[in-house]
Amino acid sequence: MLARRETTALVILNENSASNRSSVVADTEALRSNGIVSTAACHSAFIEIPRRYASFANWPSEQLPAVDDLVRAGFFYTGKNAIVTCFYCNGSLQNWGSNDNPMIEHARWFPHCAYAKQLCGDDLYRKIEESKRLAQERTRTNESANYGNSNTQKLQIADESTLSRYVAARLDLPVSQRLLDKPFKLSIIKRCWEDQLRLKQDDFETDSDLLIACIILQKQIDCINGKKENIIVPSVRMQQISEQEQAETRTRLSSS
Repeated sequence: MLARRETTALVILNENSASNRSSVVADTEALRSNGIVSTAACHSAFIEIPRRYASFANWPSEQLPAVDDLVRAGFFYTGKNAIVTCFYCNGSLQNWGSNDNPMIEHARWFPHCAYAKQLCGDDLYRKIEESKRLAQERTRTNESANYGNSNTQKLQIADESTLSRYVAARLDLPVSQRLLDKPFKLSIIKRCWEDQLRLKQDDFETDSDLLIACIILQKQIDCINGKKENIIVPSVRMQQISEQEQAETRTRLSSS
């Protein structure tokens, strides 16, 4: 399972690694089952430190963490690229930077590894987990802010021709096509999109909003039987009644 590393997750504990990130390349499910740490080493052949040292005989000469640090952190070299694997939890890491701390990276990416947890000690392990939690919160906050900013951008609709193009594109969307099976006539869906884009200069926030708009418009059309003259605007109707009463009054006065 390939996992992505949250940015700046080790800023507090390992500041020099900000530009040298390592990524997970192994399935972490092997090391846990319902949160229970496995009680036996996954690679018993590399339990002994000399065996792990020997595996690094062909370790690349490029800028990478010291072999001593990798071995102490529980890793042995797989012989492929710069991929190392923990003898205990079977977790693997690659894409190392020279300033990465193998012990911290081990505990950070595989927090259920009993060997890594014991090696770090309670205090350092707690700081690693707290650093990771804060980084995740910052990521979620940034994503929410970006989403909010994207929602505030209004569509630029200069004329009816532009509006028609926007509406035509939205009629091809799956949500619009599904509404044709409700069934709603294409004219209903088209009118809802036209009103939304013309008045709000933005899309419907959810599919349900478009559905509700179609239902309301359909009911309005049903009530007036498709005739605009059946639409009653209270203020206009009251004015008509008042004018009619005044006219009748003038007629009675003139005939008396």
